[in-house]
Amino acid sequence: MLCAVIVVIWLPLDLLSSYMDYFVFGPDDLRKSFKFSRFLDNFIGIIATAAVISIGYSSCAGERPAFGSAMSVAARAWGRMWWTRFLTGLMLVLGLLLLIIPGLYLLVRLALVEPVAVCERVSGSTAMRRSFELTRGRFWQVFLLGLAFGAVIIAAMACVVLPPLFIPALDHWLVDAGTSLVADVVAAFGTLCLLCAYVSFSNHHPLPPPPATGGGGK
Repeated sequence: MLCAVIVVIWLPLDLLSSYMDYFVFGPDDLRKSFKFSRFLDNFIGIIATAAVISIGYSSCAGERPAFGSAMSVAARAWGRMWWTRFLTGLMLVLGLLLLIIPGLYLLVRLALVEPVAVCERVSGSTAMRRSFELTRGRFWQVFLLGLAFGAVIIAAMACVVLPPLFIPALDHWLVDAGTSLVADVVAAFGTLCLLCAYVSFSNHHPLPPPPATGGGGK
């Protein structure tokens, strides 16, 4: 089901992004390409992130998640996710501008804001405070988890970027879209790792019930 969520949301986005890169922006306009990909992720891709969190959280709560239910939860969480991601990104940028170390510190302490936003149905500064609470005394655990996740993402990105450099026949926008989709699936499993950390760190509190889905799971 996780792969179905990624394909439904990210396949059209990856096709659009690759088309724009090859036929509109061109290979040298990396700034526009990056800005466009971030726009797609921050405004549409977060639906997939929220759906993945919903699927994982329902499974942790002993439920059988359904595709439609997960998408419904994700749609309702969009506003919370966007506002939380915006404030978190702003704080991280400020931290990195001040000094690299404060930025890295905030990156670790705010790693759980999106699972919090979906599972506890809070947003913004409330989700950020909750992430700080859950990661208190667990900085190095989250840091090492982030390193492992980062290594997987780098490997996935290498699979996207490197093949066309060595095999010219693969330098095609459809191939680029397909490899990007594989990277998105890998990133979804990273989101599940953060969700597992959230569940583990919050197990000394009663877990809030999964978001109401309005439909049974199969």
